[in-house]
Amino acid sequence: MTIPAHEPVSKRKRVGVVFSASILMLGGGVAWAAWTNSGTGAANAQATTATGLVVTAGTPSSTLYPKPADGYSDPSIGAVYTTVANPNPYPVQVTTVSFGAVTITPLSGRSCPVGSVVPTSSTPTALATPITLAANASATAVTIPGAVEMISTAEDGCQGASFSVPVTLTGASA
Repeated sequence: MTIPAHEPVSKRKRVGVVFSASILMLGGGVAWAAWTNSGTGAANAQATTATGLVVTAGTPSSTLYPKPADGYSDPSIGAVYTTVANPNPYPVQVTTVSFGAVTITPLSGRSCPVGSVVPTSSTPTALATPITLAANASATAVTIPGAVEMISTAEDGCQGASFSVPVTLTGASA
């Protein structure tokens, strides 16, 4: 058996093989780098500034009279009526209410002394049912039952008088 002699590899072929292998390795390295790129840097964000709820007087629909010894039989007696709007770009849930001093405006020629009508609580009170206001909600009617009471010894001059009370509604983003 005869073993054929190998032809000598020309310098040109050798350079071509090395060049081709180098291109393949370089190309493969670039492809690998394209799949594993990453970077680190900074980014910014900013929170909005909360705007207060807009609370305005509502229209009363019940009457108020001197409180009997056993209390009012209906929670609508002594209710206050207001509206609340949420100008914020996020929903808000109102959970508590607090009241300021009652202002009394008697009918012309009559007198109704200060203290004849008072809030039923001097501290913030949890609402029986929290009020959820959508983002950018327009005025929503709110009734707060049993919020004020007329003292049992109120004078006749309180008949027909109107009463206003500062209302603070407090809540948080929902």
